[in-house]
Amino acid sequence: MNDDQSLKNFYLETVRGRPSAEVFNGMLCVYSLLYRKMEEYFKDFELTPVKFNALLLVKHLGGNDGISQNAICHHLIVSPSNITRLIDRLIADGYVERSLSSQDRRVKLIKITKSGSEILEKLFHGYGEMIQQSVYVLERPEVEQLAGLLLKWFSKLDVSSLEEKNNDK
Repeated sequence: MNDDQSLKNFYLETVRGRPSAEVFNGMLCVYSLLYRKMEEYFKDFELTPVKFNALLLVKHLGGNDGISQNAICHHLIVSPSNITRLIDRLIADGYVERSLSSQDRRVKLIKITKSGSEILEKLFHGYGEMIQQSVYVLERPEVEQLAGLLLKWFSKLDVSSLEEKNNDK
């Protein structure tokens, strides 16, 4: 048995019979496999899944005006120091540019460059195909059921985190 198989068995067998742990560990195993697939796909373009996601955020949420570095930090769930290093690498790659907001000079706006848009266009179709192939190892009704459950779970977690924040005030 290879190391990946041993690790998978460890994660799945140690939680058997505990549904919450099975769900959590199962999601971690799926995430790990999908992340490795994404790393492999982006490697020839010297990108990582995190860089790709940051570029998508900058392009689609930032539009022509740009998006604040703090907003990227929030959406990617990374620390401010890590987002600074990530943005610095994207600037060095020529994919984004950083400027100060005209309304608040403390706010750093990030905008996509022509090169950044071009790399996204180049990669997006193949990325979508990879997602389709990964998801449709399940039957379509299973995919629809899983999507519904994940969205429901996300919504409930999101509402409860908002309620917690409000209670802390």
